[in-house]
Amino acid sequence: MADLPAPTLPRAALERVLLRAAELQMANAEKPETLTETDLIALAEEVGISPLAVRQALAEERMRVAQPEERGLIASLAGPASFAASRIVPGNAKEILDRIDRSFQRDENLAERRRFPDRIVWGARGGFAGAVRELTRLDGRGFPLVKADEVSATVIQVEPGRVHARVETTLTRRRAVAVRNGTLGTVAGFALTNVLLVLGVFAPLTVVAGAALALGSLWLVRRNYRRDAAKAHLAIEQSLDRIEFGQPRKGGLLDQLLLNDRS
Repeated sequence: MADLPAPTLPRAALERVLLRAAELQMANAEKPETLTETDLIALAEEVGISPLAVRQALAEERMRVAQPEERGLIASLAGPASFAASRIVPGNAKEILDRIDRSFQRDENLAERRRFPDRIVWGARGGFAGAVRELTRLDGRGFPLVKADEVSATVIQVEPGRVHARVETTLTRRRAVAVRNGTLGTVAGFALTNVLLVLGVFAPLTVVAGAALALGSLWLVRRNYRRDAAKAHLAIEQSLDRIEFGQPRKGGLLDQLLLNDRS
């Protein structure tokens, strides 16, 4: 009798079988609670996983920051305050971190606040130089990251010639200002309603005017903050674009003079 072909499994079933097999193996065998990276890479190779994939996963795990989902009225009204972008780029970790530093100080009007071996934190440049750069940037883009509380970048070497870069930014203060302005507008709407009622203005018109002012203020809060947040998120993605693709910078004479003065 001819041999029957070996059964095949679809991808979803294969993943379930492998996961269940791993659970059974861990339940029925004594395994160490920790492994060195070298042991983990060797173990992965035994099951056909490339060392590069393991090193990248390890780099992402070291850089992983658990950001709990924001809840509450402020987050629901305005949106999140923290944003991040990450990717694998070619290069050396120190050189890539230095390039990100130069890019942020030159293209985003930021100044270094703290420096660590694999991480840098920036804030708005401020002062006369920062104000002059903001006033003389005429391309319409502005410097969206200067509104952030802080901007940080972490770079980890995955393997020779490849690094994992992660850039993060928070806009907690910017969001707080937007919510405060919206609250003031809402209070003004209710106050207007009461004043018009006291003056004997037609009641339905009074209610409509007050409600329009209150709801309009809330809408402006959401629109203005989310616009700034979207620009900041785009800016950190673009910073990694410049690292990965080497996009040419379009700068004016003043930018070049300020950069040379800093150097």
